[in-house]
Amino acid sequence: MPPLFLPPDPTPDEFLLHFPPDMRILANEVRALVKQHLPASFEAVKRGWGLIGFYLPTLGKGKSIYVGFIIPHSDSVTLGFQHGILLDDPLHRLLGKGENLKRVRYFSFRSLDDLQHDDVAAWIKQAAELALMPAALRSQLYRANS
Repeated sequence: MPPLFLPPDPTPDEFLLHFPPDMRILANEVRALVKQHLPASFEAVKRGWGLIGFYLPTLGKGKSIYVGFIIPHSDSVTLGFQHGILLDDPLHRLLGKGENLKRVRYFSFRSLDDLQHDDVAAWIKQAAELALMPAALRSQLYRANS
């Protein structure tokens, strides 16, 4: 049997071509906001998950740390954080608590008006700090939140 050939994952721009123009614009605005506040970050499309992941490089060769994701939909764009349950959210603006998501929390934007840059920027930065935190310390925070 010949080996199974999988095409390479598309670039984020190629991936977004499959979504309505207004959602592409919104997704690109979210991407720009992440890049503005995490300038060292890079993106990778995860076709199987249907998302654009954003990562931070580490000192280890070929290593990176997963911070969060952007998922375009036909009528909205999701900005999610891998360690979202640990984010400060006193006003309960992050979504996901009632959805059986153990660690992830996210925002859902339906238009550019929903994207309040100053508010979201603080969560992006905090999500990066949590992702870069030593795993043992982060585990202590998880235990304290359970």
